[in-house]
Amino acid sequence: MGEILNDKFSAVFTCEDFSNFPVPTNIFQGNAPYKLTSIVIKLEDVHKRLSSLREDKSAGADDMSPRLLKYISNEIAQPVTVIFNLSFQEGTVPLD
Repeated sequence: MGEILNDKFSAVFTCEDFSNFPVPTNIFQGNAPYKLTSIVIKLEDVHKRLSSLREDKSAGADDMSPRLLKYISNEIAQPVTVIFNLSFQEGTVPLD
């Protein structure tokens, strides 16, 4: 039974070729001054989002409980804001 179930559900998964991604087309038609390059995340916005998390929801991919994040929102709002803003400036996402 287990083999039959495994055969049935494994058929829907595919192996992606990560070495051959298509090149995205540039759809922005404006000049450089009109690009969204100066995005700034405000401390108040981060704190508001953290403190308004629903405690009854399950943890996300980072395995952090919304209840914990809401409880420590005063302490982590500043570092999270700095991480977001540096990420936008550098154009990278931190690994951890």
